[in-house]
Amino acid sequence: MAKIKVDLLTLIAISAFSFMLATAVHEHAGHSLACALLGGEVKELGAFYVDCETASLSDMGNRLVSFAGPLVSLIFGIFGVALFDRAFKANSQLKFFLWHFATTNLMVAAGYSLFSGVAGIGDLGTGESGVFYNLQPEWVYRVGLSILGLASYYWVVRISIKRMDTFIGGEGNERIGRAQMISLIAYLTGGVIAVLIGLLNPYGLIIVLISSFTSSMGGTSGLAWMMQLLDRKKNTGEAPFVLVRSWAWIMASVIFLVAYAAIFGRTLYL
Repeated sequence: MAKIKVDLLTLIAISAFSFMLATAVHEHAGHSLACALLGGEVKELGAFYVDCETASLSDMGNRLVSFAGPLVSLIFGIFGVALFDRAFKANSQLKFFLWHFATTNLMVAAGYSLFSGVAGIGDLGTGESGVFYNLQPEWVYRVGLSILGLASYYWVVRISIKRMDTFIGGEGNERIGRAQMISLIAYLTGGVIAVLIGLLNPYGLIIVLISSFTSSMGGTSGLAWMMQLLDRKKNTGEAPFVLVRSWAWIMASVIFLVAYAAIFGRTLYL
């Protein structure tokens, strides 16, 4: 049987581009934009964090800034799913990008609810920078967030698997193995690029541990295991998904990553 071609370099390039674009959407189309629109003072723009001066906003304004990140991730995730459903299967690079971008955004949105519920910190947490800061009884909000996070993350996994099932093609265990390989490489790529760019920040490992590493390896962890939930007995009757070398995607990814790291990696002070 002929070897099924999935170009590793193109797969990594698209995955890195998609993950960091989803990060930019969350931080800057979400938190940064909300801070500016609400009349707040944006002091610092990092690759994985935004410093919106709390004193420049009301209590509700600060809560809205915190909420904006997960909300925008959710919106872009839903928009990504809609575009994926309309994209032609023949354009394999675009199809994979839209699947990964939608999945990443939705996982980040759902993951924040679970993370904030369990740890009490993060955008939706009860900590000082969270949506539910100082609300009592704290345990009620944290339990509620944890339950919502688990349910919504499961929903995201089911949506992502269903979309993967529409384009992965092939039969039986080979289909599962190929989907798992693609998803796992995408997951590891996001983690590696997040840590590498995160290490540029001026505040040391603490930002890497609570922001870049957590959002990549924690928030998108479903990518590492969820393809095992694909139906092993299903024979699609379709040709296996092929991802050929695309220098256009590779160069676009390199340019975007270098630019994002150069602008926000060491933090942009305003």
